[in-house]
Amino acid sequence: MTGLERLASEGERLLDSGRFEEAAVPLAQACALEPGSQDLSFNLGLAYLKSGRAHDAKLAFERALSLGPAAADLLSNLGLAYFELGKAERAERCYSQALELEPGHPEANNNLGVLRFQEARYGEARSFFNRATQERPDYADAWFNLRDCCAELLAARADAKPGGPDMAFLAAERDKATAMLARLSS
Repeated sequence: MTGLERLASEGERLLDSGRFEEAAVPLAQACALEPGSQDLSFNLGLAYLKSGRAHDAKLAFERALSLGPAAADLLSNLGLAYFELGKAERAERCYSQALELEPGHPEANNNLGVLRFQEARYGEARSFFNRATQERPDYADAWFNLRDCCAELLAARADAKPGGPDMAFLAAERDKATAMLARLSS
């Protein structure tokens, strides 16, 4: 095994074990040895993003994007880095591009839902969260977001005009999301 392979392997092992800050060190060294590797740049971006270094993550993901074809995972994570940097419009573009490549991409759907939720566009957010949970039934974040979105829609419907999803249906969907979260956490 070469030094590059050892560094890449160590970085991936640390990423997989949730030791993100530590993973960034060998991954950055591997990127320096192999600057043309899209995979290494992507993994370095993940390590940075998950360790709270959104600016560094954005740079690594942009580099990965410049090194090869766009992929839904790459665009979704670049969008998340932009989101964490407070650049919602750029994040939305990345999520939308990810969904053009892979319409059912769970993270891109969930992340677009989060953007819509923050804009109080709960109906749209609910659709994105539903798509995310349909594509990945064990996606706890999307179930959590769906539950909260249904609760917001129910609260808004309590003093709003008729129309939109039936309140009983929204309550059932909220309860289903709550049950899925309980099942996933056990």
